[in-house]
Amino acid sequence: MMEREATLKELFRPEGKPVALEGVKVLEICGVNFGCMIAGSLLQELGAEVYTLFDEEAAKITAEGVYIEGVGIPYFVEGRGKRRVTWGEVSSLLPTVDILIDGLGPGKLAERGVGYPQLAEKYPYLIYVAVSPFGHFPTQKSREYANMPDSDLTGQAYNGYMAMLGNPSLPEPYSYPLRAGIWLSWAFTGAAVALGALAAYWQRLKTGKGRFVDVATNDVLSVVHPYQVGAGFILGRGRRRSPTIDANLHVTYTTAKAKDRFVAIATVIWPEIEAFFEIIGRPDLAEKWREAMTKVEERPEELHRLEKEVFNIVAQIPSDELIRRSREKGRPPIAVVKTLEEVAAQEHWHMRRAIMQVDCRGKRLLMPGTPYVLSETPGRANQPC
Repeated sequence: MMEREATLKELFRPEGKPVALEGVKVLEICGVNFGCMIAGSLLQELGAEVYTLFDEEAAKITAEGVYIEGVGIPYFVEGRGKRRVTWGEVSSLLPTVDILIDGLGPGKLAERGVGYPQLAEKYPYLIYVAVSPFGHFPTQKSREYANMPDSDLTGQAYNGYMAMLGNPSLPEPYSYPLRAGIWLSWAFTGAAVALGALAAYWQRLKTGKGRFVDVATNDVLSVVHPYQVGAGFILGRGRRRSPTIDANLHVTYTTAKAKDRFVAIATVIWPEIEAFFEIIGRPDLAEKWREAMTKVEERPEELHRLEKEVFNIVAQIPSDELIRRSREKGRPPIAVVKTLEEVAAQEHWHMRRAIMQVDCRGKRLLMPGTPYVLSETPGRANQPC
């Protein structure tokens, strides 16, 4: 095992290795569309040379009035490693660009003479990736909302994602749909844009021809969660919201308060459910749970009674003890619900370069790193200062 680990450690050493997208030039014109900027960041971490058209409004967005190097925290993070350019520099830059990411909305760049039809004629090798709420593909929605700015929140709302979140056990009006606390829609949109750009780039290597890639923010969360959303379409009804017990699987796939803090308990298959009841010291409840699940449609109160009993037991056990027992048994997966401060303090993330420490004019900052740990062409998050 030690020899294997030593080999892998050397294999994944990033120093002195080339980047995968060396020589690829990307221009992002995003405005305040951070899904667009996230796409540029992902390509930059893989080695692309990314130019970003500076946007003053995007640079103003920040939390608690904190500005770093003159820009807000979101722009500071997503602008790292990118070269800022102005509108005046765009025309001279375009002949050298491989991938243009347009986050302004349908027709906006065309009004400036640099939309896809104009650019494709001058630069037939250009890969043009557009991201907007309903896409550039000419539908009634895309035309109707052509002037509507892109937004993570509406991206979460339009595709049904928010309707699946919330606590149906609470009375109205508290049983309202919830948003993910992060830019989930924009994060997935950024990944979809980057993947589309890379697929088009691969095609260009074979054909020499550029492509138009159109990504709609409001589509993305639905289509990248084929089971969670698709099950609702197949069943003909929306996915029920799940406060504790998963309303679709009827298993203890949830968070629960242990003696000292919250833990996530992920039982999906029956062996994991059995193991869960064993590690909380109540194997006798497994069959009762199975029986209650089979009758949940007729007698939902029985499952809810068991639910309360189970979580009362969990509340008596320290989180570390729950995890120790699950690791010894090999199942089910259980984890402490960690804070960001706890995550940042763990050496694991630093060793994988998922979190990096930077110094900006003598001030120490921790920033997200890169998820790409590759053996030959490792990803890199450039120093922002």
